[in-house]
Amino acid sequence: MTGEERVIAFVDGELSPPEKARFEAEMAADPLLAARVARHRALAEQVSAVYAPVLDEPVPPQLLSTASAANDAGRRDARRLPAWGALAASLIVGLIAGRIAWPSSAPLAEEGGRLTAEGHLAGALSRELAAEPGVVKVGLTFRTADGRYCRTFESASDRLAGLACRDGGRWTARTVTAWTPAPDHGYRQAASDTPPEVLAAVDSLISGAPLDARAERAARDKGWK
Repeated sequence: MTGEERVIAFVDGELSPPEKARFEAEMAADPLLAARVARHRALAEQVSAVYAPVLDEPVPPQLLSTASAANDAGRRDARRLPAWGALAASLIVGLIAGRIAWPSSAPLAEEGGRLTAEGHLAGALSRELAAEPGVVKVGLTFRTADGRYCRTFESASDRLAGLACRDGGRWTARTVTAWTPAPDHGYRQAASDTPPEVLAAVDSLISGAPLDARAERAARDKGWK
């Protein structure tokens, strides 16, 4: 199984429990792999969202006529049935491909050898405060020794948690790991559900104490400058 096939099998839930455990360990150690998984998951969800309405739509009369004619011809010549099957498949693929593109909602993108936050993740890191609920939960906010702002995040929809730091107007991921919220997930404490890999990254970068609510809001309102 190739690397890409393993990613797809993981997203589709087709790996055995031991294979899944090994793959999740690899993701925890490889942010680029975690980003690939997030992109595939976003694509799978978008395809699913588009494909379901297509199946519910009434079949156009022209297509029914074509199908009927093909079936009649098929009864006269069974060798033509595979051609109709290929045509039907291509029509379905065309319907889907015409409505979707590679998802722009992926939370991370590779840029110059770094992982940068995109879409809803970038928006949450730029706008959300730790006390506010959201699709992406922002936890600790702090500054590094060289003055950069960094924030931890947990995204249940992307099944990712990590630490990102402000760099040149973008949020650059310093560590990313696979993450799933506990069933009784409550966000009562900023670091209560933060994976140990992320906390270790915080310890290696933090200078001083994390920002309190007032300092966090002030930094947000100044555009993290």
